[in-house]
Amino acid sequence: MSRKTFFSEKNRVPFASRLDFAISIVLACLNIALFAILSTFVSSVEPIFFALILIALYLIEIALLGIRRAGRATMYPTTDIYDLLNEEGSVVLKNNHSPFIVLNSHGIILWHNEATRSILPFPESVIGDSIESLFDSETKEAIFASAPVSIGKKIYDVEGFKISEAGDGLHAISLTDVTDLREAERRYNDERVAVAYIAIDNVEDVLQYIQEKFHDAVSVVDSKLKEWAASVNGVIKSYDNDKYIMFFDSMYLDACIADRFAILDTIRETRVGDGISVTVSIGVSRIAGSLAEREAAAREAIDMALQRGGDQAVYKTKDTTEYFGGRTKAAYKRSNVRSRTFTADLSARMARADNVIVMGHRFGDFDSFGASVGIARLGMLCGVKTNIAVDMHDKNLSPCIKLLQAHETYEQIFVDNAEGLDLVGPDTLIILVDHNSIGRAQFENIARKVDNIVVIDHHRTNDVLSPEIKLSYIEPSASSACELVSEMLENAISSQNLLKEVADMLLAGILLDTKQFTRNTGTRTFSAAQYLRGAGASPQDVYNLFKTSPSDLAKEARFHTQITIYRSNVAISCCEGDTDESYRIIASKAADKMLTLQGIEAAFTLVRIGNHIHISGRSNGTINVQLILEKLNGGGHFDVAGAQVISESIENVLDTLKASIDDYFEA
Repeated sequence: MSRKTFFSEKNRVPFASRLDFAISIVLACLNIALFAILSTFVSSVEPIFFALILIALYLIEIALLGIRRAGRATMYPTTDIYDLLNEEGSVVLKNNHSPFIVLNSHGIILWHNEATRSILPFPESVIGDSIESLFDSETKEAIFASAPVSIGKKIYDVEGFKISEAGDGLHAISLTDVTDLREAERRYNDERVAVAYIAIDNVEDVLQYIQEKFHDAVSVVDSKLKEWAASVNGVIKSYDNDKYIMFFDSMYLDACIADRFAILDTIRETRVGDGISVTVSIGVSRIAGSLAEREAAAREAIDMALQRGGDQAVYKTKDTTEYFGGRTKAAYKRSNVRSRTFTADLSARMARADNVIVMGHRFGDFDSFGASVGIARLGMLCGVKTNIAVDMHDKNLSPCIKLLQAHETYEQIFVDNAEGLDLVGPDTLIILVDHNSIGRAQFENIARKVDNIVVIDHHRTNDVLSPEIKLSYIEPSASSACELVSEMLENAISSQNLLKEVADMLLAGILLDTKQFTRNTGTRTFSAAQYLRGAGASPQDVYNLFKTSPSDLAKEARFHTQITIYRSNVAISCCEGDTDESYRIIASKAADKMLTLQGIEAAFTLVRIGNHIHISGRSNGTINVQLILEKLNGGGHFDVAGAQVISESIENVLDTLKASIDDYFEA
């Protein structure tokens, strides 16, 4: 269409300008008539004077008419949209190739152009119908903001905007066909390369005993992994005896997530010798971005899988992390190489620091306290000022603190929160033991002030470690943090150079977490105990620390009288009424005792302490209580875990716990 034709009479909306022209002529006639009247009947005034006044008046009238016309031009589309749509000037909207719809604030269609009619999946008119009858999904919000919708087999992006405030308001929406674009995006996402790292968990464990049979088992595992890779159109390559990297299309990852990575169960069926299962850990990611970013995310995921004990898959997205598996205990590894390497790295980091502050977790126990004392001894050997931040009023740890303060070396080593804050400097190193979360530190405010943190722990991690943690030694297969620290000290000093009191504290931590060597023990556990015994640790002196007062025994009995059996193999007990902080330890002891009941494989105790419901979970090694309590924002070890829930009702927390137990067994 030429410019001349486009601006022809046929394509204008002329009625507004004709009305203004008519009014101008009428006003001119009225002014001429008024001039004639005044000139005839008022002879005392010169006619030229009247002429000037009337000309000025006419100009004012024309100016007012122009202002009125401009106001109408601004308001017309909003005050009379229906007339505008009926005018020939609306051909731009009517003949536009993009679907265009006008509707009211209730979503009722008032008008649409021809392009809209062409995309309707049915011949009937939709004028007067709800906009939701046109779209396949709930899209009433589309009249206010952009949103994707489906009409028939097509996908459209909807752009909505308000065009009138009059009455209930009018809205207009335009539709853009993005079917091909969405299909291209889907193909891109499906064909985007997902990266997976795979590691055989217990190579060192089984290789130590049955080397020949192990190679046969690894060959079987290798074949199963390659079959799995082929089923997802992937490529898998081994870069070490027990480690693989795999690339495959993302479209197959959804199926793996849906079956909860069944390959874990398939691999677990491979056995060596006397029924030892081979397990694998998998870390996978398909985040958007470069292949290098995906590989880094997958590497981070496999690290988390190994830190959580292995035999599981960790799927890492941009914002979340999902866990699958983790239903077998961590394989107990005999290699001491990692311990020696970490000890060397930690010693070097200590030597570079101005001072070291060691902290266990809140509501400390013998394991966190003993590990803190052992690490403090290592710091002293490195020649750096070392302190242990601890709750000096903790009734459970007070006897241990007094015992060590009687020795000159440890007389001034313990500090509370205020003293610990004063010790923080620009080159302070903080070492967290028996936990891996800054939020669980004995004094979180101290840990938050330092960006140079080291973690030593035997609990499974619940999430990615904080960026402030520069070095970590997390070994879920270890019985306790004291076992890890004892190994580190053995690599650094001989047993003759370790104080008896320190050895007693470390042995107490091991005895606590192994329940006097009855659970979660391995060769490394007994090796650590042997080292401590050589340093003078006395089982009798340590045993005295575990003695219970008559009042604590009475408190524990409150749990034993409220035991209920759930799902035939889980014991649960709740304690309500008057409680105090001592019930944290009492609840743990009660859960341990409940495991001795016949047919019981897991036990949970619940007690209200202040505004929190404290939960202790224990297992005989067949049920992962950590996975169960993770859903209550808890964590811990495979067979020892805990959680704290803020709730006004212990019954509500109990219902949530039972639901988590059901999910665990039914997954």
